Amino acid sequence: MKKIQTINENSNIIQNKIINDEVIKNFIEDRSIRNYLGWIDLPDNINNIKKKFITIENKISEEKIQNIIFIGLGGSIESAKTILGLCKNNDMIDIFCLDTIKIPYIKRLEQKINREKSLFIFCSKSGKTIETQKLESYFIKKLFIKTKNIIKISDIKPKNENKYFLYVNSEDNIGGRYSSLSEYGILPAYLAGYDIDEFQKYAIMMKQKCLNNDLSNPAIELAAFLMSCYKNKLNIINIVSSKKTINFSLWLEQLISESLGKKKQGFLPIVNEIIKLDNSKLMNRIFLIIDPDEKNQIYAKELLSKNIPVKIINFPKNKFSVSGEFFKWQMAISILGNLMNINPFDQPNVEKSKNLTQKYLDKEKLNKSEYDDLNAIEVGKKINCVVLLNYSDNSEKSQNFIKNIQRLIYNKHEKSCIVLEAPRYLHSIGQLFKSGIKNIMYIFIENSYIVDENSKYYELSKILHAQALSEYDIMKKIAKTVLRLRV
Repeated sequence: MKKIQTINENSNIIQNKIINDEVIKNFIEDRSIRNYLGWIDLPDNINNIKKKFITIENKISEEKIQNIIFIGLGGSIESAKTILGLCKNNDMIDIFCLDTIKIPYIKRLEQKINREKSLFIFCSKSGKTIETQKLESYFIKKLFIKTKNIIKISDIKPKNENKYFLYVNSEDNIGGRYSSLSEYGILPAYLAGYDIDEFQKYAIMMKQKCLNNDLSNPAIELAAFLMSCYKNKLNIINIVSSKKTINFSLWLEQLISESLGKKKQGFLPIVNEIIKLDNSKLMNRIFLIIDPDEKNQIYAKELLSKNIPVKIINFPKNKFSVSGEFFKWQMAISILGNLMNINPFDQPNVEKSKNLTQKYLDKEKLNKSEYDDLNAIEVGKKINCVVLLNYSDNSEKSQNFIKNIQRLIYNKHEKSCIVLEAPRYLHSIGQLFKSGIKNIMYIFIENSYIVDENSKYYELSKILHAQALSEYDIMKKIAKTVLRLRV
């Protein structure tokens, strides 16, 4: 138990250092990051934000709207997925989230909705997210969705805001992954029937706790624990979540990896690893167990008995309190960034990926890909995790192919092997990978996704292909081991 004891002792020392150095006060007053800190004031403004959406409720009632579809990627939609995942389905209206350009998902959505009785909400803080732009174009030009049934949320002021039913201008001093208590979180909560007064109450309560410069501050305790683990070279976080909190765990994955994944530093979050490694292979990581049931409580005790650090996160049963959880974790990661001498609010390597993707799209013909042999997979001893970047069509054949690779990695090499969906991961954990974090092996999984030029899906399929090519080019220059496999 010596390792856990050391981590706990160091955590106490770090908590006192955070308090004595007034870390929270100092980063809030830091002029160099002032333009990123609008999220700190959001708890007090939630009800004012809600007032922007009253006309939407009237439209839903008057036009008997049956479906609402939130469309976006990364921080612009992860909060909506979390909030909607915590509540029961609305009997009167079906709410969906679309955070991909993969054709099978779009086809399934089209089959589920009544287009004439649907509201489409496009979410893009920067206004430049290529997938969201192309999806808007697709729904308008190919599915003939009327702009009177479109709502847009963006930091960018519109050229013609009368083009849409509603254009909501969000504040530009808040990053996407810190926007949970802004329009990007409040609108889904409002439409899902959350009591916004209660939602705000829990956010304000947590803000008050997280601004306290003493040991009662839950964000300080969290940040100190994670920093203590990091100093002990434990930079893999296995997040074990319940079915109810899976979307919160994915939100957390982005917050942790994209905020801290800079300068070859950061944590690698692994959400709900499907195959449990032998405990002897878990000595280089920590576990966050969120909303544990009896089975996971037993698992936590087993891990602790093997000297593997565990943090139990007892998720509140009251769904309104998720607003407080958002704020607590945002504050904890902000403190942690300060301790690691990292700006937790930017994502410097993501822009590089977007620019290279656009270069590929501008080409008349995309390069033909060359693929590696599945039998050539060799995993070095220093590799901690194998990451499968899934650019496939998610067909049954593709899924079986991926599962076979996972089994090979686990059984033969006894390494963690996680699957990340493209293009979603590009707007989440991708920043961490491009920072040059060590001891990770990357395998691109691809198949033929360029459809016929006459297909209405052609432009969407081109983007995914361009992203696969650009990401492979980037990762080959950063990581030691990068493979490309074709289903």
